[in-house]
Amino acid sequence: MATPKLSFARPLDLRLFSDRVALASLFVFGAVGFWWGGWAEAVESGLAAYLAWALSREIDPDYPSSANLAALAGGAIALWLDTHAGVLFVMLLAIRVMVGSSGLSAARWEAGLMGLGAIVFSGTQTGWWAGMVMAGALFLDTRTSPAASPSHRWISGGAAFGAAAFYLFLGDAGVWWWAHLAGVAAASLILVYGRIDPRRSLIIALPMAGFPTVAALLGKLAGGGLEDGSLGIYVLLGAGLLFSLALGACRAEVASPTDRGGNKISAERVEMARILLAAFLLVSWASASTASVTGAAEPAAPLLAVVILVAFREMRRRAGWKIPGRPS
Repeated sequence: MATPKLSFARPLDLRLFSDRVALASLFVFGAVGFWWGGWAEAVESGLAAYLAWALSREIDPDYPSSANLAALAGGAIALWLDTHAGVLFVMLLAIRVMVGSSGLSAARWEAGLMGLGAIVFSGTQTGWWAGMVMAGALFLDTRTSPAASPSHRWISGGAAFGAAAFYLFLGDAGVWWWAHLAGVAAASLILVYGRIDPRRSLIIALPMAGFPTVAALLGKLAGGGLEDGSLGIYVLLGAGLLFSLALGACRAEVASPTDRGGNKISAERVEMARILLAAFLLVSWASASTASVTGAAEPAAPLLAVVILVAFREMRRRAGWKIPGRPS
């Protein structure tokens, strides 16, 4: 890919087959979405396909085949469910900050712009969680080699506070939200003041968040049964949660260079990005305790497909199956 001028920009290189798949998916699913439901559906489905592709390229940089499948799955899910392109975009920026795939550290104004963007989309509970992931990525970016400017920690705190305030006053915050906020605050204190390696902190936090979430889903099923017409989303959600745990526990092996060339994409950063994405998926539908499971899971549903595809590809690699892939 061509060298970007911005740390969060990764221009497409149409000489690469996978990049052509991304562009084609954007327009094809946009056209189908327009035929299906007008301009709003066209924008949502086209962006969902492209953003799913881009997210997969970040957390699985050596295997463009995962991204190609993610584009198809993301676009199809957006046609099926009520997804939220804004949340997917914030998650892409957060994961891109964490991975550092462009080879450039974010300037202070770029970090501030991304933090502000996270706040803007925090009007829903899923958007708020995405804002928390952005805040976490900006902070962890200062603690992981090559480290960004320490000033980004203040921007991270501002993004977390701003997203929480925005959701509190404009969103549908309920009693459970305060418990979630307390958990985020406790995790933040551990990351800031705990003398623990950031990746180990996240690995400890992931099962703590994940297993209660899976248990809550099972409890919802046992207590109220399936919502009408929701079997597909329950299957997607259950598989996504389980594969999220598996992906978060996997060690990444990365050979692809950054966009600036010379330096390899950091495997440690890819691992931490996977853990952040998995943690987001495990907790972002937490409003299911007071609302519908499907309504809580739909906004970020394409990310469930991304995690399932990448985790399954990792399992195949570990089993010794030959998988097509090439550094890009």
